[in-house]
Amino acid sequence: MPLIIVALAVVLLLVLMTKFRINGFIALFVAALFVGLARGLSLTKIYDAMVTGVGDQLDELILILGFGAMLGKVLADSGAAQRITTSVVDVFGIGRVQLAMVLTSTCIGITMFYEVGFVLLIPLVFTIVRECRLPLLWVGLPMSMTLSTMHSFLPPHPGPAAVTGTFHASQGLTLLYGLPIAIVSASIICYVWPRLAFVKRINPRVPVSLITNRVFAEDELPRFGTCIVIVVIPIVLMGASAVAELSMSDGNTVLPYLEFFGKAPVALLIALLLAVILLGPKIGGTEDAGDSPAEAGGTGGVPAGGEGTATATAAPAVSAAETAVVERGRFQAAMDSCAEAVKPMAMIILVIGAGGAFKEVLVKSGIADYIADFTKGWHVSALILAWAIAVLLRIAVGSASVAVVTAAGIVLPLVQGSGTSPELMVLAVTCGSIAASHVNDPGFWLFKQYLNLSVVDAIKIRTTYTTALAVLGLGGVLLMNTFVGA
Repeated sequence: MPLIIVALAVVLLLVLMTKFRINGFIALFVAALFVGLARGLSLTKIYDAMVTGVGDQLDELILILGFGAMLGKVLADSGAAQRITTSVVDVFGIGRVQLAMVLTSTCIGITMFYEVGFVLLIPLVFTIVRECRLPLLWVGLPMSMTLSTMHSFLPPHPGPAAVTGTFHASQGLTLLYGLPIAIVSASIICYVWPRLAFVKRINPRVPVSLITNRVFAEDELPRFGTCIVIVVIPIVLMGASAVAELSMSDGNTVLPYLEFFGKAPVALLIALLLAVILLGPKIGGTEDAGDSPAEAGGTGGVPAGGEGTATATAAPAVSAAETAVVERGRFQAAMDSCAEAVKPMAMIILVIGAGGAFKEVLVKSGIADYIADFTKGWHVSALILAWAIAVLLRIAVGSASVAVVTAAGIVLPLVQGSGTSPELMVLAVTCGSIAASHVNDPGFWLFKQYLNLSVVDAIKIRTTYTTALAVLGLGGVLLMNTFVGA
């Protein structure tokens, strides 16, 4: 039975990583090979599926992770992250820092993919944790949970947007119905989960390589307005692109430009370049570094004897040194930060790519088709059935996008024949697609690596909170159906 094979693959993966301490990148490929062989795929098809899965998964994500990590490191090393953090804490207070993360993640998550929002916000999480001496999960979980909810529940994210097209639903109504469900569900989970005993017992440390150890004095920090502009630019560009795609006709001459600059990698690159230009001088205290060469040249640069000679020859050397320091301060120090940011990303990228390979082998082996046939004879509420099919597909193949698109195709006849609101059917499917994120979900590995968790701890936290979100989402859809359903 295909589902038993999937279960055995997950067990194999856990044993390799927890008992034998096999690297996740290697273990995921071993598990993918097991699934392919158990399902009768040829070695060539297994290999092709794994290569395709890595490529499809990383695709533009590798650019998002790269530019996002560089931007985060420049923000941290220049003091911008500390400035934003202190301002957020001043406004909300340490006692309401979770509320601040929920509100911030909601605003960002409406337009940004989970991975983009996570990479953009995680430096702020790390800085809040360090500055306020709070547990990493206390601050990081509300951010991740809110982004997960927005990404999986609502258009214009790819899964929900694709299902609205399949069901011929209104994107505007789907967003209108789904937003209160998403906000309430995320708020409940964000308040409850970090306070659960099993979560509080897990206390990971901030990954040292992903944050600066420097603490800036108040007069060293960049202006708050500059910091906010840099952080908000990707949000504005991506948000404008999303609105344009929904409101402009295909023939509009402005649309291609908005779409281009609204692509996540392009938007992050623009923000990174601005950060290098505007914040580069702050890195390593380089704004004040121009004074040191002059002082050094005026004192230690005078040779023995001949004051006039010393004065005449020292000036050009000092000027060149000052120029070199200024140039290094503006660009090279920022480039050094970018280079440092990429180093810890290598394993994160490899593990996420391997997760894509595992997922693709599951898809190519016919797991989704099996579940589609398995659920054809079920006679239950159209909304509950749509949700349940999406949950099964999510558990089996990992990808929320695959789950929603496949589930939409299966339940499409119900939308056409049951009279159920197509917008609510979209939400039922998308709520189901967030359930039970585990080792075959590339997002699981992003969450695990950045929050410095073991596989078992990541399953305890992420798998449970995503399942709870899915259940709360279904409850919200059923409640909404009593008011707006056909």
